[in-house]
Amino acid sequence: MIVFGIFGLNFASAQTDTITNIDFLQTGTLDTVESQFHISNEISIRELLNGNIIRVSGLTIEGFPYITYSKILESKTDTHGIIFMDGKFTKLSFEEKTNQEIIRIEKNDEMSILVQYTQRVYSENDVQIDIKTFHPGQNTSNDFNQNYGFISNTNVSVIVLDEDNKEFYSSSGITNDKGLLEIQFPIPENYPKQTFEVTINAENENSKSSKTFQIFSLGEESDDGSSS
Repeated sequence: MIVFGIFGLNFASAQTDTITNIDFLQTGTLDTVESQFHISNEISIRELLNGNIIRVSGLTIEGFPYITYSKILESKTDTHGIIFMDGKFTKLSFEEKTNQEIIRIEKNDEMSILVQYTQRVYSENDVQIDIKTFHPGQNTSNDFNQNYGFISNTNVSVIVLDEDNKEFYSSSGITNDKGLLEIQFPIPENYPKQTFEVTINAENENSKSSKTFQIFSLGEESDDGSSS
């Protein structure tokens, strides 16, 4: 931003390789705990104590005077300073700022979802869907009634679509201490024959998974037990 082009303004005898050790002259910014300022071309740089201390003073672009002292020992630079703003002196901060990277942790897709459900249902009857979530690899036989290895406190959502891909029913809940969530919904009276697509999504802090299956609505039940 500024750096070496400004040194001719009020530059006593500081050496270029020494100046490059002063970070804020390279970045062109000064910081307090709460604010950031930009140094202008109105700057004075002087060596003190045979070059062991570099004094830098000037005005920020925002119009505030400042003064800093940098003690340079080999590869280490220790800088202190103040800035005058709002009628008072405020200490400048020269802590090194590191680039913070946001790390997105992808959840694995290994949670096991087991389901017991009503596969075929007539109008005016209920569909029952029982959902259990298990840790990966702890229910290799896919036994719904296994009494260990389940995952509790898992967020589960259920979406039921009709043949026109419109939402017929949806619900959400959290598995209990046995990894179980029970859902029930009715088929309306005189509802036609349909094939529903059911999608279950399960997710917790570490894992997520999904399962899709079909339920068949058989319409009205006739006297002989067949569909109509």
